[in-house]
Amino acid sequence: MKKNILYYVSTVCLTLIFLIPSVSPASSINPIADSTISLNGIFMKGDSSLLTDGQVEEGTNWSSQSVSWLGLKPSIEIDLHGVTKISSLSIQADSNDAYQVDYWDKSSNSWQHAWTVANVKDNAHNYVPGLVLRESGSDLNIVSDKLKISALSGDGMYSVSEIQAKASPTPLPSALLLLGSGLGGLAFVRKRFKML
Repeated sequence: MKKNILYYVSTVCLTLIFLIPSVSPASSINPIADSTISLNGIFMKGDSSLLTDGQVEEGTNWSSQSVSWLGLKPSIEIDLHGVTKISSLSIQADSNDAYQVDYWDKSSNSWQHAWTVANVKDNAHNYVPGLVLRESGSDLNIVSDKLKISALSGDGMYSVSEIQAKASPTPLPSALLLLGSGLGGLAFVRKRFKML
């Protein structure tokens, strides 16, 4: 009888130990690295793999090693392959243009504004040349499975060279189910101990 109880207790404890990494959020992952990126519209240069390679230095010419386009209609859509909580974004883009980042809201079935990527000027109010990294800060709190980047204003010639995000994965329903069954098993074992 005691062997059975020890077996149940050890099984439940091991289950919980293995579940903790799958339920606890990671402190800093980049979901963009494993995403699928689609270029919607007509692009002058359109190699989407450039957007996540981390190889482009700030100050690089706007049309080198970037995805570039004309006008406000084209957009970059990022499929995160599952709902993800994003706390901040970094985008390296042409300095004299502003961009808009939207996220897909399933409840309203529409794109919602997340962040405006402002243009960059120096202290003398001149545009900084080339591609410049802009960071959103750590208070975005986006929960979505898709992002979209589009041009907002500027000279009509736009380019983006890098996109990164800091995010925490939302717990998987199956992991929560396993955690619940593990806790239920613990309650059952505790009840059996009281009966002895």
